[in-house]
Amino acid sequence: MHECGTESMTITKKSLEYKDASGKTFEGLLCYPTDLESSNSKRAAVLVLHAFAGCTDFEKEQAEKLAKQGFVALAADVYGKGVKGTSKEECFGLMRPLIEGDRSDLGGRLLAARNAVAGLEFVDGSKIGAIGYCFGGLCALDMARRNVAGLKAAVSFHGTLKPIPDAPLGAMEAAVQAHNGQADPHIGKDQITGFYEEMNARKADWQFIEHGFALHAFTEPRMPMPIRWECRAWDTRRRQRRDRGRL
Repeated sequence: MHECGTESMTITKKSLEYKDASGKTFEGLLCYPTDLESSNSKRAAVLVLHAFAGCTDFEKEQAEKLAKQGFVALAADVYGKGVKGTSKEECFGLMRPLIEGDRSDLGGRLLAARNAVAGLEFVDGSKIGAIGYCFGGLCALDMARRNVAGLKAAVSFHGTLKPIPDAPLGAMEAAVQAHNGQADPHIGKDQITGFYEEMNARKADWQFIEHGFALHAFTEPRMPMPIRWECRAWDTRRRQRRDRGRL
């Protein structure tokens, strides 16, 4: 069976350590086409932002898929080197401080991941994308909200849609795409309406795609019909990239 979003390109995988402005160390998985090691070309890069458990095999697999399509991809770490949740309570404990208030600490950690990948010699720092899952979806949208340098596209899969509290609604430079499960009990109609209003206020280039009957975390392997939802979402994301020439 063909795996959704994959190609046959040979890739290299290695860990990448980086620090934020406070000196905190993070460790992600860097994936890229192996031929970049012997060429002078620069490629667009994509950050893969994790759900509330931390950077897991799921996010790393998404980075591998992107590398096989020709991108440089970093399965980024938002919690810190070696930090992952092992229970639902631990996961919420790691995530909660980052999504409270103005989310400035989270913003700094996301910027550190962007800078780490943009600084690689084979990356075009003016062509950065971000995709995220659940908590990572919020992260991707926040990067667009903060107009992170070089960010051209942000894609959220079953992510929280809430805006940064009290943030000015300035124009958004990156194109935004949000994939939502129609049966997701965590995303109410008020969040969806608020997202529409925010995107319009920011004069954003945005799309909101609702997947019928899909539950929260619908792309993850443990969920019913994950391949169907994931393939639909990946196909829509590919069409956006092709039609809008963002990455």
